[in-house]
Amino acid sequence: MQKAEKKALIDELHREFDRSPNAILVDFRGLSVPAVTEFRRKVRQAGSRYRVVKNSLALRAVKDTPLEGLSAKFENTTGVAYTGSDPVVLAKVLVDFAKEHPQLVVKAGVVSGSQMLDAEGVKALSTMPSLPEMRARLLGLMQAPAARLVRLLNTPAGQLARVLKAHQEKEEGAAAPS
Repeated sequence: MQKAEKKALIDELHREFDRSPNAILVDFRGLSVPAVTEFRRKVRQAGSRYRVVKNSLALRAVKDTPLEGLSAKFENTTGVAYTGSDPVVLAKVLVDFAKEHPQLVVKAGVVSGSQMLDAEGVKALSTMPSLPEMRARLLGLMQAPAARLVRLLNTPAGQLARVLKAHQEKEEGAAAPS
């Protein structure tokens, strides 16, 4: 690879890493080509990207990016799975794939560009609900008190209507025998 090509690759990686505050490093030694292809497909379906780059180039590319804290983990064979959106979905894909293919080893990760995670932290992240699930739960929690208030406010009116109807039926029943 020529020096100009290396510089272009480093610049491209730097831009991608700068836009992606969430990343997970994996060691992929021992994975077969079909397994790697399947892995890449699953990562893409999760809305994320996966790159394998020489460690020396990756170290230059992560400087001054949210992934700079992972610099110490770029050793041996390292792949970078990164996303700009939901880190939980990416962690779930990686951990689930590692269960099926034990050759894939999760090394470390970073969330929101500042929260560093070790392999156990990434596994813990994968057990959390995803961002859409959390939003749905929050919306449900916010709507529950309003729904209860509406039911509570409607209860006296409904009871009053039932009392008036019963009173009316009583009046009609008392008036009918005469």
